[in-house]
Amino acid sequence: METESEQDWGFAGHTRRDVVVVADRFAQFARGDRVFTLSGLLALLDSGGLAASDGHWIVHFGQGIDATDGDLLEAACDKSEGAVRLADPAAFRQPWAPPVVVHKSRPENVLLAGVHSPLPRHCRAELRIHRDNELVLDHHTGEHVQGIVIVEAMRQICIAQFETAIRPGLPPARYAGVWKRIDLSFEDFLFPLPATVESLIVESDLGRETNLKFRATTSVRQQGRTVATAVIEYSMVVQGRIDTLEHRKADQATRAYLG
Repeated sequence: METESEQDWGFAGHTRRDVVVVADRFAQFARGDRVFTLSGLLALLDSGGLAASDGHWIVHFGQGIDATDGDLLEAACDKSEGAVRLADPAAFRQPWAPPVVVHKSRPENVLLAGVHSPLPRHCRAELRIHRDNELVLDHHTGEHVQGIVIVEAMRQICIAQFETAIRPGLPPARYAGVWKRIDLSFEDFLFPLPATVESLIVESDLGRETNLKFRATTSVRQQGRTVATAVIEYSMVVQGRIDTLEHRKADQATRAYLG
């Protein structure tokens, strides 16, 4: 939906140009004249060339843009004499989910923002890829986002669903995810543009609070198309129980190797 200011541009006879800005990490995707890297767009704005044009640019946020980047873009837009505006200035200010919600230690490795569970069995979030995420730091795949990011986003949405929609109703305890099976299908490329991640719990066994079992269907969608789907079977197990089991099996593995 157009804002009032965007409608005014049309009435004034100005042309509108929609572009996307992505982190420099996704430079291979930023080709042509519709997608720009952050550094490229800032340099263009700093040159002052857009302020003299008879058109108006609307800048949309792609992946890898955080609040600091958004502040830089806002300041640059303010100097453009109205030639460039941000499509949704609040978008880059939406925080990533807290690392503890997806069982990560470093905030840049969180792939979700705006986690929302309208029902305990249904969870939805925005895919948000930080430019320094561990999965994109050393990977070359061309213009699309590699599949391992999709797999990790699906893992994180399951954990986030548990921590935000199910965990509050359980007695205090730390839980760890144990993955039993993933039946995954890739249906299209994922590009560094906005996307959503969803999980729907289709079966659960909550009879033992120390070992909760789930089967969920998950999906990643972008611009109305399904990028990937998966059926995931997993358990959320009390951390102390996992530690004991892991220690025992680690000892068994060591003895089997060393004899």
